[in-house]
Amino acid sequence: MNDDDRWRRVEPPSRGPSAPPDLQFSALATGIGVFAAVAIPGVVFGYTRPSGVNVTIILIGIAVGLVAGLVVGLWVDHRRGRVWRGPRL
Repeated sequence: MNDDDRWRRVEPPSRGPSAPPDLQFSALATGIGVFAAVAIPGVVFGYTRPSGVNVTIILIGIAVGLVAGLVVGLWVDHRRGRVWRGPRL
């Protein structure tokens, strides 16, 4: 081993038991998570306003959450659960 060898980047193998795991996500679970993350704040804000419940805000929050969850779920499904390449060790 010389001085140049210690500065070389060691790439993990692409296959085999030493390869880093390739993360895959469920499209349904990801879509539900995004729906909840977007819709819940809108529903809580519309329900707990000091001036009373505002059904319009609640429905807008649910509609935006549904659209966002659907778009993200379809995107993850299109990529077959692979959002990014596996982690680099």
